[in-house]
Amino acid sequence: MQIAKTPINSGIEVSIAQKLARLEEIFLVPGASCFPLSVNFFKPDEGFDRYEGLILEQPDAELAWRKGLPPRNHSSKGSRLFHRSLCFPGREALPTHVLHCPARELTYHIEEYSDDDDDGATALRLFNYVSPIPKFLHFTLNERLLQAFDGKERVHVIDFDIKDGLQWPSLLQSLASRPNPPSHVRITGIGKYRENLQDAGVRLARFAEALNLPFKFHAVVERLDDVRLWMLHVKRDECIAVNCVLVMHKLLSDVSGSALRRFLELIRSTNPSIVLLGEQEDENNEQRWEVRFGKSLQYYSAIFDSLDSLLPENSALRIKVEEMFAREIRTIVAWEGSERVERHESFRRWREIMENGGFRNLDIGEREMAQSQTIVRMYSSENFTVERQGEGEGYRGLTLKWLDQPLYTVSAWAPNEPAHVGYSSLSLPT
Repeated sequence: MQIAKTPINSGIEVSIAQKLARLEEIFLVPGASCFPLSVNFFKPDEGFDRYEGLILEQPDAELAWRKGLPPRNHSSKGSRLFHRSLCFPGREALPTHVLHCPARELTYHIEEYSDDDDDGATALRLFNYVSPIPKFLHFTLNERLLQAFDGKERVHVIDFDIKDGLQWPSLLQSLASRPNPPSHVRITGIGKYRENLQDAGVRLARFAEALNLPFKFHAVVERLDDVRLWMLHVKRDECIAVNCVLVMHKLLSDVSGSALRRFLELIRSTNPSIVLLGEQEDENNEQRWEVRFGKSLQYYSAIFDSLDSLLPENSALRIKVEEMFAREIRTIVAWEGSERVERHESFRRWREIMENGGFRNLDIGEREMAQSQTIVRMYSSENFTVERQGEGEGYRGLTLKWLDQPLYTVSAWAPNEPAHVGYSSLSLPT
């Protein structure tokens, strides 16, 4: 057992930057200005050789240790349990539980009930039936997209995470109903699963055929950061729209910023007339685990509260939808490094990223606001509301909220300069 005497004050951070052999117990002995701190570690996963804990002193502490779950050796790399729970109850304070990075033991339990073989497409389709959230993202952005396509003969949508293509039937219908519909409509769908892409393409093609709308679908089976310009089949005479709904936050897992920088350069190289952005309105992209956990708890509590108003507790449909969010939560609280691909930021931060990446914010107008409010009114709960982002004549974005908790924000963008002009000043969160 390794013993380290460490002065403990309220809020002091205790860091252990060694690779030790076991993690068995952590305890504090109260009553002195210098508390003995006993720490043992299990051998960590590769790449983790720093562990931090925030010790919060409580007056008249009576208990300094509460056992956590026993370690479970379920991985070839060894146990994933890195830190336990500390309890410091005082007479006038609730126990303080200290949990710190990364809570990999949680992964084992969540993975038992999670199945993401279809990249979440099935759960998203079910979610679309019962919640205004997907419709808010899709219909509001489509309304802005229709303005960009006004009077255009040849239009091309590049969707960087198309899944089942749920966003596009309404757009095709709106284009077909115009007095002078476009003579050529193409959608390029990017995704990891060939079968999903093929199914989406077939459904959209049949729908367009029923509308007598000239249509082509192009599938690109690639990971997001492996997509290249030549794969997208961009034509000079097309009006290009790029769709990024719940996409770009996944690139923040590369903390160097190079993945997101390359992606924004790829978007600019298509010379798009408009770039559609929809993201979670949250700020859980934090290095400190306890901050990340707290922000995620607040955000996903609102998501699950909204499901309470829409579906009965034991609904099989609800369980499937909750599994989709469970995968997000697992990634946020139980993974680190490049595996933590769910890194949500606020609209304010995305605005900085897009502007530093060479894009200007396009207005979201009254038509989009009216569309989003119509969607919200379709559902019985009055707790969904839409809030404007920005001031002045136009809105910089629209945010869907549950009570006072922002959930998702949509916005529209366009490049500042033609594609040949490069930008290298992209500033990313760390």
